[in-house]
This record gives sequence, C-alpha cells and structure tokens, in this order.
Amino acid sequence: MALSSLGLLIIGSIPTVIGVAEAIDAQKKQNQQAKERIKFHLTAQFSIDGKSAVQAATVVFKNDKLYLDHPAHPVSGYKFNGFYFGYPGPENHQGLVSMASDDPPALHWIYASSETKALRHGPRKDTMDQIIGPWNWSEDEEWLVLEGSPYFLAVEEEDGSGWALYYDQAGELKQALAPRRMAVISLHRELQLGVSSRMVGGRMGRSERWAGMGAFD
Repeated sequence: MALSSLGLLIIGSIPTVIGVAEAIDAQKKQNQQAKERIKFHLTAQFSIDGKSAVQAATVVFKNDKLYLDHPAHPVSGYKFNGFYFGYPGPENHQGLVSMASDDPPALHWIYASSETKALRHGPRKDTMDQIIGPWNWSEDEEWLVLEGSPYFLAVEEEDGSGWALYYDQAGELKQALAPRRMAVISLHRELQLGVSSRMVGGRMGRSERWAGMGAFD
C-alpha cells in the first residue's frame, strides 16, 4: 500500500516537474533575448600608420558603408547604435541592426558585401545574397563576431576619405586591396547600460585577448 501511494505521488509530481523545467527554459530564453536587445556602440583601437600611438575609433555610417571615426582621421557620420535581431530568412541567422538616421527614422541591417567584403548597412532588400550573419559576441561577450570570427579589417579608402570596415574571414583581402593601408582589428561592444560589458552574464571578460590589436600591413 505504501509503495502504491509512493508511486502515485511520483506520478502526480511529474506535471509539476515538467512545468518548472518549462518555466526555467522560458526564463533562460527571455534572458537571452534581453541580452540580444541591449544596444551598443562599436569601437576599435588601432594606429593609422603603424607607428603613431594606438587610438580608439568609433564606428559610423557614411554612404551606406561602415567607417571608423579615428582621432587621426575623423569621419563625420551617423554613429552606430545597434543590437542583435533575428534575420527573417530560411538561414535563421541572428542578424544585426542599427538606427541609420533620425529624420526620417530608419532601422538598417548590417551585412558584408559578398563581392567586396565591405561592411555595409541598408534595408532588407539590399541584403539579398549578401553575408547577413550569423552575428554574435565573443565568449567573454566583449567583441563583435561574424560567422564565428572576431577579426575585421580597417582599410584606408583609395581617395583618402577615411578608413572603412571590411570582413576578411578567408584572409584573401590583404593582397587584393594592396597597396592600400590596412590594419587587422576587433570591434568592441560598448554596451549602453552604464555598465562594463566585461560583467555581462556574471563573468569577467578576457578583453586582453584582442585588446590593442592593429597588426599593421
């Protein structure tokens, strides 16, 4: 009789256990979505000539491309202020979006050109057949990642108008873009919460892994 009662108790508790597990899973998903929606600016540290001091540059939008507003080579543009958002396509990638203008208000997708590998921004129609993700963050949640890579190129435009951002996971652009000046960089996520991104998720980051990058070519 006691064993029978125990069995009934175990069977009766199963829905409760399942309900708790589902609630925990739902909370985890909600927390993940909240982290993905946190807005952030992007910065990079590099030297524009490989000799002068490394300085911080801010990512801005100009002429449908992403540029670096560097103290030694200022670029006037709309400051990137983006967040992660699911890209509406069969790939089911995590996309990256940012406001691109205030008047009129415009929210653009960030993508890499399949042809030139330049980082660009635009409405969804412009992203067709381009590299639209998946975008993510590094393990320590400090750095922007595209297709698993935290490395990008800062490349001086041929007309000297500024330093544009490129994506070069395959490592093929250096030769193709020579003799233009370029630097390997990582893009730091400057979270817009008034807290250090090194504490996001309750873990101290390892910013020294990529900080101060800027291998000059």
